[in-house]
Amino acid sequence: MESVINSAILSLTGFSKSNPPIHHQKAVKARRTVCCSLSSSSTSKNSNDGGDANGLLKEEEEEKYNDIWELFKEAQQNILYLNKQRLVAVEELNKANREKQLLLDKIQQSEAVNKLGNEQSLWWELLLRIDSMVLTGLIDSAEASGLRKTVMGNKFSVALVFFNIRQKTDAELLAKLRHFSDKNVFHIIQICTEMEPLVSVGSLSSYVTGLSKALQKKGHMVEVILPKYACLDLTEMQGLREIEAELYSYFNGQLHGNRIWTGIVHGIGVTLIQPLYYSSFFDRERVYGYSDDFERQKDWPGHLFLRE
Repeated sequence: MESVINSAILSLTGFSKSNPPIHHQKAVKARRTVCCSLSSSSTSKNSNDGGDANGLLKEEEEEKYNDIWELFKEAQQNILYLNKQRLVAVEELNKANREKQLLLDKIQQSEAVNKLGNEQSLWWELLLRIDSMVLTGLIDSAEASGLRKTVMGNKFSVALVFFNIRQKTDAELLAKLRHFSDKNVFHIIQICTEMEPLVSVGSLSSYVTGLSKALQKKGHMVEVILPKYACLDLTEMQGLREIEAELYSYFNGQLHGNRIWTGIVHGIGVTLIQPLYYSSFFDRERVYGYSDDFERQKDWPGHLFLRE
């Protein structure tokens, strides 16, 4: 029994001697625990730094967005202001154009009055020169009467032919008057699609106007007949008026009604025909350039009205 107790004491003593290594392991484990605690603290710090960086990025993005929005609102305000200024400028331009047109109308009226006064003065001067030729014995009263009828019957042509009578002697003027009264005077009617400045597409328009002026200077009476296009420029047409009468033209096998307008352009009598039934033929923005150009223009003389 005693030997058993001694052996138990010895075994406990041996177990006690092996404890120091175990205590050493506990110390190592304690250091590892401290190290883990430091690592966790570092990770937490890095996480806080990342959150701060994300916050800064969001603030920068918000600032950029606000700046862009402010620029957009400023640009929008500028556009509205410029549009308002544009409307004001357009209104001022329209007002200036209206005033300009009124001034041009007054000038044209003044020129027409002056022209009429000059023509009347020219006619009377011619008649007085004829009277002086009778008094001086250059012509007899019978010839003088015939010359007076010629002057009064061709007032417009006379104004073009005898505009420089003050520079001529009685003998020169008499020779010209005799030549004017003896020659055949024609009434020439030009039926065309263009005339300057009413409607001009090519060289035809200027040719029609130039030829008409040249023929009138020769003493002939010239008239131009045109369709009443929607694109006509009537600013230089004087005395434009509609004839109040029923006038018809024969076209496409039937008689059709027309509205007729007359006026004067550069001293040339102009007649404008506005078909009622085929109004779409000429009520367009352009003269040419449509698929039915040939149909519209080939029978244009057929649109001439019949005077009844």
